[in-house]
Amino acid sequence: MPIVVVAVILIQGFCLYHASQTGRAQHWIYILLLLPGLGSAAYFFVEVLPELAGTRRGRKVIGDVVTILDPDREYRERKAQVELSGTPAAKAALADECALKGMHDDAVMLYRSALTGQFADDPNLLLGLARVLIEKGDFADCERTLDDLRAKNPDFSSQEGHLIYARALEGQGKHDAAIAEYEAVVGYFAGFEAKVRYGLLHLKLGHVAKANEIFDGVVKAFKQQPHHAQALNRDWYNVARRNLEG
Repeated sequence: MPIVVVAVILIQGFCLYHASQTGRAQHWIYILLLLPGLGSAAYFFVEVLPELAGTRRGRKVIGDVVTILDPDREYRERKAQVELSGTPAAKAALADECALKGMHDDAVMLYRSALTGQFADDPNLLLGLARVLIEKGDFADCERTLDDLRAKNPDFSSQEGHLIYARALEGQGKHDAAIAEYEAVVGYFAGFEAKVRYGLLHLKLGHVAKANEIFDGVVKAFKQQPHHAQALNRDWYNVARRNLEG
């Protein structure tokens, strides 16, 4: 039996099961039975897709599908918004999309163009610029940007900014200063990223026992978390586990 026919039968079976279990209108049953291919497609777009869109996971799935089908859609929309309004918020949104695409120079330029006038000292824009600079690998400029943020906004607090600062120091080989910052940020950072990066620095410096202690703590803490928290922390848990085993 051709694979396409098998796929159509399986999709039809899923749609029939979904329609019967969720109490959909009786006419859908007839449509699905009489028009297996077209009926299943219509059912998916009319009944299943809107239902998915109402859930967090469903919205992510839909967003992933849209991205695969049209990977530049978000970029075009954000670029159009910058051309239309030119606001710092629009520039920051486009800069973040550029960064996702690896267009770090464009992202830096956009953030710097947003940091003018009354927004010259805006902490969120400065943090966004620092985020792009750390991903670009411009560690010294990242450190200067965060120093500038702190000097101009002494009451601003960001665990993400603190972690980026530690990474910027590490990237420049300022290991003692980086360790001090990591030790401070791991005490309150939500999730495992800060702890795992701290462990990786110790591993890089040859402090194997200390690195293993950190990784072991992450692995044990992960196993005690509820499922929803594990879903959020799984990537960094996997990094810790791999390096602990290594």
